[in-house]
Amino acid sequence: MSPLRKAILALALLSLIWGYNWVTMKQAMIDAGPLNFSAFRFGLGGLALIPVIIFMKHSFGIPRNEWRTLAWLSLLLVVNFGFVMTALIVGGAGKISVLVYTMPFWALVLARFMLHERLKRWQWLAVALAFVGQVVLIDPWHQQGSIFSSVLAVLAGMFWAASVIVVKEMQHRENVPMITLTFWQISIAAVGFVVASLFIPQKAITWTPLLVWCIFYSGIISTSVAWLLFYFALKRMPAGLAGLSTLATPVVGVLAAWAILGERPTSIEATGMMLIGAALASLALVPLLFKRMATA
Repeated sequence: MSPLRKAILALALLSLIWGYNWVTMKQAMIDAGPLNFSAFRFGLGGLALIPVIIFMKHSFGIPRNEWRTLAWLSLLLVVNFGFVMTALIVGGAGKISVLVYTMPFWALVLARFMLHERLKRWQWLAVALAFVGQVVLIDPWHQQGSIFSSVLAVLAGMFWAASVIVVKEMQHRENVPMITLTFWQISIAAVGFVVASLFIPQKAITWTPLLVWCIFYSGIISTSVAWLLFYFALKRMPAGLAGLSTLATPVVGVLAAWAILGERPTSIEATGMMLIGAALASLALVPLLFKRMATA
């Protein structure tokens, strides 16, 4: 099998892992509060990344002048997943996954105003299409009961985008491996979730086999195994193609939630998802098309 085919298979498996993780996070809310689950999930995830970093021969070090930035990134992660897990308590896993994965569009908008990066005309069109898709998917005219979870999911995508901008600024100053940055970010966030759980009331943990599986899957498989697959693919294909794996993740999330949780999208929700999916696809595929045309 060629290296490219191996990389494609790795990305396909990665999309399945990340997509199914939305189901496990939803199921975890049956037996645990969002803060407690996130504390265990990110604490275990941080421990799971230690052997991965050692295996890949990366350093654990962070430049001293970047610890303040790392603290902000960890805070953004706490807020992001606080919103995600709270939204999953009352909202559908598939729908929430699609709304959170509008992050690339919010990142474009924030980069325009915070980093003064100019957006091409087709990027603005993708942002507009994604925004329309969000409005259709949230459907504020008919689904009053789910608006709160949908808004939380959109906010989670926005905070995720803000962390992307912070990382981008940091990488301009210091060349810190992303896996090292992720290790410290989720480890500090785990402590943050523990502290938050001491002050914010939530459901008490009921230890069940399902909850243990959800913590194990989200903490280890969706973190350390996923990172190994992503780096395996990245070494064997261009970064732009590797980034396309994010396209399939919300699709898998929707299908897994449908098959396992019985969350069948309504026609309106399906329309919103397709609009957002089309916008995501254009954002990822148009640059590759332009690159191929330039080298033809």
